[in-house]
Amino acid sequence: MEALLFDLIDSEWRYAQSIASDEDKDPQPPEFREINKEKIQKTVENINQKLKGSKIADKKGGAQAKAKLNYIRNNFEKNLDKYQQQEDILAERGSYSKTDTDATFMRMKEDHMKNGQLKPAYNAQISTENQFILNYTLHQTPADTNTLASHLENFKDNIGQEKFCEIESLTADAGYGSEENYELLEKLEIEAFVKYNTFDKEQDENYQSKNKTFSKEHLHYNREKDFYVCPMGQRMEKKHESSKTTKTGFEQTLSHYKTKNCQGCPLRSMCHQSKENRSIERNHNLERHKELTRKRLKSEEGIEKRKKRCYDVEPVFANLKHNHHFKRFMLKSLKKVEIEFGLHALAHNLRKKVA
Repeated sequence: MEALLFDLIDSEWRYAQSIASDEDKDPQPPEFREINKEKIQKTVENINQKLKGSKIADKKGGAQAKAKLNYIRNNFEKNLDKYQQQEDILAERGSYSKTDTDATFMRMKEDHMKNGQLKPAYNAQISTENQFILNYTLHQTPADTNTLASHLENFKDNIGQEKFCEIESLTADAGYGSEENYELLEKLEIEAFVKYNTFDKEQDENYQSKNKTFSKEHLHYNREKDFYVCPMGQRMEKKHESSKTTKTGFEQTLSHYKTKNCQGCPLRSMCHQSKENRSIERNHNLERHKELTRKRLKSEEGIEKRKKRCYDVEPVFANLKHNHHFKRFMLKSLKKVEIEFGLHALAHNLRKKVA
């Protein structure tokens, strides 16, 4: 809404400039995008003076412009305060609930309407060992990928730096498999048994045979000279590098490769659909992490840890939800729901200990 309001002022300025006399025109328009009440008010008054001094402004188009200007004058200041307050509440989030401003709208797995409704929620993360909850955190983002760093930081604060350094490995599902998380675990010297998004698909023989020939993952790569080889044996030389920053501020480096000539290639229709020569984009650091992770997950230890995760973490959530009917929070605000979840976690551990 704030952007629409600025666009409205911009259109008013352009209209005023179009009907103003040559000597009354300003060479440079004001920078409306600045959130500055005084500057906007001065601009509105300037537009108003131009409209008053023009005979054209008395016609139908000018009457509409004056009506818009009155709306800006009467509503801008209070709306700007409201928009600023909403932006402060949102912070890095994409939405929030009016009934609980700390909650973010998320798509629920258990939706009785069966239509994928968005509801205000918190993303609960837990660390377990033999179905005991060792650590829990509540997050305002629906993506599990962005929760690992703060979850581990909270774990370290709870158990202390010395005990935290004793953690040798971490097992998690594909929701946490990102370059940023792999880098974090490598820095902490924690062995990552964390799936990436295509790991399970790669275990399917049909997927492997379908993508083996032409997918960029299976093209031959010469590490020493830094080039790829296409299915017809043509070198794909490196053209340039680019960087991309994620929402969390993590910077990724991407390498771009391209063939010299695909014209007349009998495999072109199966290889790619581009009208130009084939090009690919590769994140070598992420591929390095994926290769290491693939070896870990396929080892005997990795297979055992993957099996254990299914009957270690998931039953805890099932017990809380279905056996103890903890399917929604009764309190509001992040601080209060953290306490509420903590009480449930404590009760779960006590029941587990007694049993």
